[in-house]
Amino acid sequence: MVTRTVVFPINPTEEQRDSLSETMKLYSKAYKHCIDVAWDMEKLSAVEVHKKTYRKLRKELGLKSQYVCSSRNRAVESVKAMRVLRKKGKKITKPRAEIIPIRLDARTLSFDRPREIVSIATQKGRIKIPLIWHKQAMRYKDWGCKAGEVGINKKGKWVIRLIFEKMIKKPKRTNHVIGVDRGIRQAIVSSDNRFLGIRAWKERERKLLLLKARLQSKGTKSARRHLKKLSGKLRRFKENCDRIVAKDLLSNLMPGDTIVFEKLTNIRERCGQRRKARKKHRSNMGRWSFKRLENAINYVAELNGIYVGYVEPHYTSQMCSKCGIILKSNRENQYFYSCSCGLKLNADLNASRNICKKWRIANGHASGLSVNQPIVANYS
Repeated sequence: MVTRTVVFPINPTEEQRDSLSETMKLYSKAYKHCIDVAWDMEKLSAVEVHKKTYRKLRKELGLKSQYVCSSRNRAVESVKAMRVLRKKGKKITKPRAEIIPIRLDARTLSFDRPREIVSIATQKGRIKIPLIWHKQAMRYKDWGCKAGEVGINKKGKWVIRLIFEKMIKKPKRTNHVIGVDRGIRQAIVSSDNRFLGIRAWKERERKLLLLKARLQSKGTKSARRHLKKLSGKLRRFKENCDRIVAKDLLSNLMPGDTIVFEKLTNIRERCGQRRKARKKHRSNMGRWSFKRLENAINYVAELNGIYVGYVEPHYTSQMCSKCGIILKSNRENQYFYSCSCGLKLNADLNASRNICKKWRIANGHASGLSVNQPIVANYS
């Protein structure tokens, strides 16, 4: 089952806005109360939180029972997420929010597809709001609506997020496997000899970071106003770059093909603090969006029936993709790999081929070639 979340701008009437605002305030109060109860529990359990909060919230707030249960579940999820972070050694604080969006389910949300209207349960009864179908939403018009969330965005406008779902049958896996090496300088290098990413993106990112630093050091009223205008601009730019790279990478693949990544969990700690990397390298590692790029690729691959696999990253950069010898000295620099067997090629391309080979061996696909063999050239 594939799910996608789509944001719709909505224009409720004044009466409908009042109903939604009142429901959202009560929902937020119930959420905060459940957070306070769950935060102090040694053994967190949704059932125990329900026993301690349900009757009290129903009596004091008069909130609909389904929303009481929804706010409780949301609070338990938030506290569990904080405890996971604490186990990882990170500092945590109790979740606090004055107003949170209302989570909707099958009982509190109904979607009239022919008339393109959503019906939402509020404290003053159900309200019906027409949807504005924009370009991004049109691709999911024939999907089923599972759940949603209604609230106010950063600009103070009402929006509803609908979760659409569709059953997509996975095709039979082919023998075509592509290894993918992600990097800071080169976004993607694949084992089929493709180098994806544009150099101008790095220059654009550098200019935005420099402008942001100058405005922060300035500290004037106009500088703060400019910073507010720039807020999120770099993030949106990098997200767009990741989408472009993802589409380019998957454009040559067919349903049933496989792409393989390295598991880069905790890569910043392994290659930063422990190895005492230089400040410039640490800052580059901190801004490296390898996970966001991976998510963008997964997003497109899921819809197109392309499989995604993972391998451990150990020695992929030091191993020769031709003879299999592992020597750290063979990687002469960040760009070039040279082996005594005669292989000379780009270091990231060599790594991507090793990723592909590792996955094939681990999954019983050792026979057959997944890439054009080998281009002996210096790509640096």
